[in-house]
Amino acid sequence: MIAETATWKGDTAMDVNHATPVQPVGPGGGHGGGAGPGGKKKEEHHEEQAKNGHPDPAINVSGLLSMEGLSPEAQHAIERMAAEIEPLRRQLAHAQEELKEALANEFRDAVVPALNRRGFMVELEKLIHRLGHIEARPALILVHLANGDVIRRTHGLAVLDQALRLTCDMLGADRHQAMVMGSLGGNDFALVVLEDGMDGARRKAAELESALGAIHMPVGVSLEARTGVALLEPGMTAEAAVSAADRNLR
Repeated sequence: MIAETATWKGDTAMDVNHATPVQPVGPGGGHGGGAGPGGKKKEEHHEEQAKNGHPDPAINVSGLLSMEGLSPEAQHAIERMAAEIEPLRRQLAHAQEELKEALANEFRDAVVPALNRRGFMVELEKLIHRLGHIEARPALILVHLANGDVIRRTHGLAVLDQALRLTCDMLGADRHQAMVMGSLGGNDFALVVLEDGMDGARRKAAELESALGAIHMPVGVSLEARTGVALLEPGMTAEAAVSAADRNLR
């Protein structure tokens, strides 16, 4: 039977329960924990780099990698990356400006310089939501260009567009002090005014009809308008307010 023991050269036997330290392999070939270049310990290596003005690369307060302590190749790589990032930064800024403009145009009418129906309804909802903070009750006035279709058939689309722009300009004039004004599409407009109850709102609506009737277009046509009025109440929706004013249209 072969013996299960082995004789080792020297006086020391191998202890399988004792982990032999692995010597670090590196440029310095040094021994001991944390050996650095030239066989120096890590702490000595850091101190020497600091004395020579070459600290280890670190993240600075701005979050960018410091160029100090990097090799020329690494520095060139970072510079190339920065050169590639800058055009992307400009493209992003341009895209953000385009998005901002698109969002602004989303609520603008394509024919008249005013809010479109969607934009007006959004603003009307906001205004109704704030009604609890004021005592007065604003009035919603619908304005329908009654002879708009006749103008379109007789004089063409361009003249109708001109009539709509004249209507919009008059409704948005400072003297009417509209809280919000916009186009509902087609020949219809809407504005919110702060008047003395329903009677005051009806007087304002009659004033608007008269002012539009005084506008004479170069083609020899005067504008004719019909109006509808509704008082805004807390809890009312924008759609309900427009429907109420539409039922009052005369």
